[in-house]
Amino acid sequence: MLEPEKYREIELYAYAYLSKSEIALITEIDPELFLDDTEVIKAFNIGRLKRKAEYNNEVIALSKQLSSPAMLIESKLAEQAALNDLS
Repeated sequence: MLEPEKYREIELYAYAYLSKSEIALITEIDPELFLDDTEVIKAFNIGRLKRKAEYNNEVIALSKQLSSPAMLIESKLAEQAALNDLS
């Protein structure tokens, strides 16, 4: 079990798209924890999902302003979400 601050660091670096090995090096934790430790994996996934949600919100905001590229991206995001919801 890691200190709570380490999980926050993992989440922060995952949000910034650092790889698991890069995060392990920066945070000085065993890279094997990304394979075995449920809380480490969860922190990593939360970081990535928070960034994905922020990106999606930015695309939606631009789409509402009638940005054609953003509207196309939002359409693809919506289509992918619908497919994901089916599985």
